[in-house]
Amino acid sequence: MKINRILFFSLAVSFLAFTTACDNEEDTNPLANKTLYGKSVAMGDGTGRTWATFDVNGKPLEVGVSISEEAVKSLPQDDHSNYEGHIIYYEMELPAEVKQHTPFNHVVVDWNPMGHPPEIYQVPHFDAHFYMITSEDRKKIGPDNLDPKIKEIPDAKYLPADYIDINVNVPEMGKHWLDKFTPEFNGHLFNQTFIYGSYAGKVSFYEPMFTLEYLQTLPNDTYTLKQPADFLKRGLYYPTKYSIRYNKEKKEYNISIGEMQLK
Repeated sequence: MKINRILFFSLAVSFLAFTTACDNEEDTNPLANKTLYGKSVAMGDGTGRTWATFDVNGKPLEVGVSISEEAVKSLPQDDHSNYEGHIIYYEMELPAEVKQHTPFNHVVVDWNPMGHPPEIYQVPHFDAHFYMITSEDRKKIGPDNLDPKIKEIPDAKYLPADYIDINVNVPEMGKHWLDKFTPEFNGHLFNQTFIYGSYAGKVSFYEPMFTLEYLQTLPNDTYTLKQPADFLKRGLYYPTKYSIRYNKEKKEYNISIGEMQLK
């Protein structure tokens, strides 16, 4: 009986030490329950900035970009037909910790006051590119008549099965892939959609795309993100949802990719 008591006491002490160590690990993780922000950039009369949230264990939950209401109201308008020449770009760095735990490197938000081809997207809208390559490498991407890598097709397992090549190859971006079941391809007007991008045969960006009119409805929407069968870079966190939400208290729009899962 005495031996059993000693054994029980030893097990209890060991369990207490284990749980205390786990609690301390959570308490000392510098990312636990944190929201980190990137540097703000000017957008019209307002601002834009990136951010990321982390759970109690310091694992990434959501990566996003916030655009202030003042920015949306004051962005320049244009009535020209030179779409490419009138797209306005806002590049934003992601917090360094995001690059350590996810494949994403930086964000570029495009404001398209007259939209861009194809015709279904020729309405005022935003493109929010979450790039998996560096800014320097992105800027080296040339037009398809000069840069054959932009036409290279990734292995099918790295793209969702419903995504198709729409033959839109854009310098400093890459090849664009779109869900063949997206509403605007099936008799509905475009308000928001999600694009995968690639370069040199590798998936290189995720892109929520949404109209100004849609933002003005003050949305609070989350959508399921169709998943590929495999991921080129394993051991990182990838999103399974994307959201477009208006924050009434902060008067800003939040565009994010979230519900991260380790792949």
